Amino acid sequence: MKKIICILLVALLLLPLNACASPKPVSREYYFMDTLITVTLYADEEEAEPIFKECRRILSELDSLWSRTKEDSDTARFNASAAGLSDLDARTVKLLETALDVSQKTHGAFDVTVLPLVNMWQGCETAQALPSKDALAEVLSLVDYNRLSVDSETAVSKVAGTEIDFGGIGKGAAIDALIRYLESTDVSGGLVSFGSNVAVFGKKPDGSDFRIGLRDPHDRTDYAGALTLKEGEILSVSGDYERYYTVCGEQYHHILDPETGYPAETGLSTVAVVCSDGALADALSTALFVMGEEEAIALYDAQIYRFEAIFIRSDGSICVTAGLQKRFEKQ
Repeated sequence: MKKIICILLVALLLLPLNACASPKPVSREYYFMDTLITVTLYADEEEAEPIFKECRRILSELDSLWSRTKEDSDTARFNASAAGLSDLDARTVKLLETALDVSQKTHGAFDVTVLPLVNMWQGCETAQALPSKDALAEVLSLVDYNRLSVDSETAVSKVAGTEIDFGGIGKGAAIDALIRYLESTDVSGGLVSFGSNVAVFGKKPDGSDFRIGLRDPHDRTDYAGALTLKEGEILSVSGDYERYYTVCGEQYHHILDPETGYPAETGLSTVAVVCSDGALADALSTALFVMGEEEAIALYDAQIYRFEAIFIRSDGSICVTAGLQKRFEKQ
């Protein structure tokens, strides 16, 4: 049984720490997948410029594939189809395979077919009314990963009415793609941040590891701690303070429980996952939040997936899995 260490802290929000090594890093910002993305490289401007352009191209291409609001994207075309599609991009099918695997192994705590629930809560915010019991039941009948099946490298079938949303996994897959490209360049190291998803490659010029600041969400001017992130690792954070639906003056956070249809209430405020697969880290941070601490730690102990995690409870206390104990440091 892996040991868990518990530390009393406030809930955390991800924020990269400023690097102080020489040469100075250069950065570019992009906006894709409804997210501000920052790519930081330890390189001179002339060397970095074509690399930044390729990063933009990669992000634009993946956004065009997976955005549910672009009519010609794989996601939108699939959602508009009656029984699925046989001409999906191989990257889309691979992402669905990962999503279905996590869905199965977390018993639906993560569910890529959650879009009807997302649409329902957006409608609730517009109408300023909570869903009726009948309306909720109707929507929940459409949310079930078992309604999807991967038929080949380019084909996925579905039960009519099923809709997918890559909001809980696509950013992690995109960060994977960026890191793979950046590792193929001559740049010695750098960092990619999607806000709640961060990955590093290589080393800083002084040879040291990257440290990621974890900001106190109750005091945005202060850090609660720092995590050393090693090369090849990706950090994904899900929290109940990030995004909300506001209905009749009440805030309902955006991490929806596919079983109840309501925002998950498991005594957790934040879950941060570290592993070597960005899509997996992204999906797991959501799944573990919905599962709750006890079930999440059981999954960790079972070693079904190789990951480490930080569980921040609603009372401000935090549990760190064994592999991060020596790498998480309170400010």
